[in-house]
Amino acid sequence: MGVRLRWLLALAALVAGSVACRTPAENAPTAGSPAVAATSAPLASGPAGPPDVDNDAPAGECEGTANILSRVDRDPDSLFQAVAVDNRVGGNNGDGIRGVRFVVVGENLNYAKDELTAPYCIFGGNESGCPAWPRDAAGRYTWGAGGPAVEPGDYRVFVEVVAAQPDSATGRDRCDWSFRMTVVPR
Repeated sequence: MGVRLRWLLALAALVAGSVACRTPAENAPTAGSPAVAATSAPLASGPAGPPDVDNDAPAGECEGTANILSRVDRDPDSLFQAVAVDNRVGGNNGDGIRGVRFVVVGENLNYAKDELTAPYCIFGGNESGCPAWPRDAAGRYTWGAGGPAVEPGDYRVFVEVVAAQPDSATGRDRCDWSFRMTVVPR
């Protein structure tokens, strides 16, 4: 695992630990917070479409691997998904893969999502395609269901693919890579 990704995962664990240590009153959602907003409630007026993301085809792949292969497929409605395979096991998305971890950092955000079943979607979901970018009750697009509202700015996306067995070229059971992404105002 890359040093930056390890650092970010440690930071995410630290933040999660500090939330877990708070008293129940501190953890209680307040009116207007994402935890109180029902995701199935009718949406108030918000942006007409998902956030506009520059670099429509994020670059990235597992480099130097012989068997663990991965890429990102962009979808404006659901941001993106990782396609990952171990070519010794098969050619279908998920063959020989234990899971994919997504981490997005920037603009006071540290969003992480672990996906254990293909399709590996940045916002979760195991339908045949990735679900739409989540929105809160006010109609704002969010980083995951109940997450913070998406803000314009520069972000760094880290993708880690974990295979069921070590790659024959690297001897590692995983590969990771990252790319920059810019969310522009709508």
